[in-house]
Amino acid sequence: MASKSYSHLTLIYSYIMRSIDYSKWASYIYSISKLLRRKNLFTLELACGNGIIAGKLSGKFGYLCISDLSIHMLNQSGDNLDKVCCDMTELPFKQKFDFVFSTFDSVNYLMSKQKILAMLNQVDLCLKQDGIFTFDVSLENNSKLYQRYLNRKGSVNGIKFIQKSYYDETKRIHNNYFEITLANGQKVEEIHRQKIYPFEDYFNVIDKSNFYVYKCKEAFTDIDATPESERAQFILKKKRIQC
Repeated sequence: MASKSYSHLTLIYSYIMRSIDYSKWASYIYSISKLLRRKNLFTLELACGNGIIAGKLSGKFGYLCISDLSIHMLNQSGDNLDKVCCDMTELPFKQKFDFVFSTFDSVNYLMSKQKILAMLNQVDLCLKQDGIFTFDVSLENNSKLYQRYLNRKGSVNGIKFIQKSYYDETKRIHNNYFEITLANGQKVEEIHRQKIYPFEDYFNVIDKSNFYVYKCKEAFTDIDATPESERAQFILKKKRIQC
């Protein structure tokens, strides 16, 4: 897809997600980082998208690097951040971070448990022994409750879009289809697929890694997450090294 088409897609995504309280989300991530009880954290964000969350966290850490699989999304982020284009299952970092985080249910885009384990193993390699890795996931009740609200259409800056959302309960795949019509009549299509894993699967995969679940909360709350939750925030720490 041409770079110009990506810029139009980014514009539509920003319009669709305009109701998100990014400041609240950033504050929530920062509150989790405080569990480390030290300042000037060396921090990494995975799957940062256009870097809005990172922009609001800039200056709160000793160092903040953002990463994403899409160079086009990274190019939309602020110029004051270090950026690395990479797959979260193949991280290139040699240095060790205190705090690693991912937002916007990016982990749901990993379409197999093997991919989740690969991501955990990669984070393990670049996270300090006493560090924290946190990520949020969308659970089945979120897909069931909100899929019909994601079927919509509209326009922004002369660009029309149609979004169709469908959750396949049998395959546990949430599909989001976008059709964007540019001002010149050109159409751009994109499909986003997320795997909606059973709640227990995350614990089973994490147990196979060098991490353990320090906390698992309903997103933005201090309430323990359950299989009936809509979203879950996992806060992981490394298992102790056996002497």
